[in-house]
Amino acid sequence: MVEAWIIGGLIGYLLGSIPTGLWIGRWRGGGDIRASGSGRTGATNTFRTLGLRWSVAVLVIDAIKGAAPILIVMTVWDSPTGEVIAGVAAIVGHQFPLYAGFRGGRGAATALGALIVLMPMGVLFALGAAAPILMRVRVMSLATLTGATAASVGISLLAVYGGAPDAYIGFAIVTWALVVAGHRDNIQRIAAGTERVLSMGRSSA
Repeated sequence: MVEAWIIGGLIGYLLGSIPTGLWIGRWRGGGDIRASGSGRTGATNTFRTLGLRWSVAVLVIDAIKGAAPILIVMTVWDSPTGEVIAGVAAIVGHQFPLYAGFRGGRGAATALGALIVLMPMGVLFALGAAAPILMRVRVMSLATLTGATAASVGISLLAVYGGAPDAYIGFAIVTWALVVAGHRDNIQRIAAGTERVLSMGRSSA
């Protein structure tokens, strides 16, 4: 259904473009959170600049941005491809937000929200791989990349063996690529051994 693809993509991008961290930072009087930390609008940089409470709020809202457009497509159409396009568009919107000069976050939380709706089993793959890394080394980017890779492989295998629509393989591959691209500077720091470690206090590093 072409209309599901077009409308789902448009809704996904516009919802994904909502710069949650940026708006909350300004509302809290902290200005543009992109001026400190990683220069991004996501939950991790919000944690560094505003603290845990507001970081959790950003995480939840950013996840909803990924889930909502897929739920809309599911409600109106029977189109797995439309669902995938809506979810991917939301991630792209988060990374390149229309309402914030196309400078957004890395896309992980929005991808997680999309994954919760499309395939909850994928969330188990992601969390099962990411949680031990985060607890042991406290490097959020490494945990996120590991979780994204595990989810992508798991979803693809389920789709290949009939446990999910074939279109979900496209979601797994494209989403993984977007999340990795969004973390390219982190990957460079991980390779150099200089990546930031997540502490329980605020940090502008």
